[in-house]
Amino acid sequence: MKSNGELWSYPRGGAPAQVGQMYWSGKHEDRAGNARLVSFAADLSEDLQEMYHLVSQPSVVAAIKADQRIYGKARLIIENARQTLEQATGEKLPEWPHIDPTKSLAS
Repeated sequence: MKSNGELWSYPRGGAPAQVGQMYWSGKHEDRAGNARLVSFAADLSEDLQEMYHLVSQPSVVAAIKADQRIYGKARLIIENARQTLEQATGEKLPEWPHIDPTKSLAS
C-alpha cells in the first residue's frame, strides 16, 4: 500500500501490479504511517504467531520458568501477544505455556 492509497501486489517471481485503491480520511500527514501499518499487518500477525508458538516449546518454557528475573515480565509479554493474536485472528489460543499439538512450528 502506498501513501496515496494505491494497493499493489508483488508476487514472488512476478511483476508488480496495482490491485486496488483505498481512500483515506483524516490528516494527510498520517497517510504514510497508516499505509505502512496496513501493508505489514499480515506479516506482523504471522511473525507474532510464530513467536508465540516458539516460546511455547517445552525447552523454551523451561528456560523462561527457570530464570525468576525474567519470568514475570516474560509471562506478561507473552500474554499480551496471545491477546493481540486472538484479536487479530479471531481464534482462541491456549494460555501460555500450553500449545495446540495439532499446529506445527513453522520452519
